[in-house]
Amino acid sequence: MSAPIESDNPGSLPPAAAPHGAVGVDSAGASSSAAAGDAARSALRDAGSHARFWLVVALGLTLDLWSKHWAFSTLGQHGHRELIPNVLELQIMLNKGALFGIGQGLTNVFLIASVAALFLVAWMFAHSSARSWGLHVALGGLVAGALGNMYDRATVRLLDDALADSRGRLFYVAVVGQGEQGRVLVEAYPPGSGRFTAELPAGETPREVGFVRDFIKIPTKLWNNQDLWPWVFNVADMLLVGGIGIVMIYLLRERRSVRHPAAGLDASPDRSA
Repeated sequence: MSAPIESDNPGSLPPAAAPHGAVGVDSAGASSSAAAGDAARSALRDAGSHARFWLVVALGLTLDLWSKHWAFSTLGQHGHRELIPNVLELQIMLNKGALFGIGQGLTNVFLIASVAALFLVAWMFAHSSARSWGLHVALGGLVAGALGNMYDRATVRLLDDALADSRGRLFYVAVVGQGEQGRVLVEAYPPGSGRFTAELPAGETPREVGFVRDFIKIPTKLWNNQDLWPWVFNVADMLLVGGIGIVMIYLLRERRSVRHPAAGLDASPDRSA
């Protein structure tokens, strides 16, 4: 039997003891509420999410455009350099299609598709949680890759058909001016390299299309000299493929979490006894 509790104030009652098992309920509830609020907060209203996203966009786009400029100004068309034997090479290539050379010459279609993809990325970012930092990095890579190749298609405008020099090598050329008697002066890209110049006949209207600058090559030749990976790509392509892969993994995880919610959320233990 316990002793009675004495009080200086006869009219006051002793404070009620907390029920057994209820210690720390307020702090735990506050912690879970804060975590839930952080998860529910939109990335659109979160400074950290914007910082991650735009930092990846800026770094990715800068690296892509700088590397393209360096490779083409240093090596020029038909240029080749082995960096790591049997692992990594630089091979200059101008691509008027999309990834893997799909859709040759459809510049306007690719530009419209890129703009639509940017709107989709913006929608995904706005509807994502502030805690989805991996998704924000992937979306930033997608924007950087899309902008990098969009810049090429809008600014690297060359003739649709390549021209041959005196040695029979084919060059994609850009219109650089007008010659005598209405002839069109063309020069191998990049202009100013002096590698190949020519004049088109008077009255001929050249058709220009947008090109993407590729220069990264992974040698994958077998014993019969067959190349398993013949494609040449750039930093923007790497950002696009990597970003799409991460987004797909994120969407699969989200779908799995919806189908199989965490166990134990509805079955909290009874501690009142």
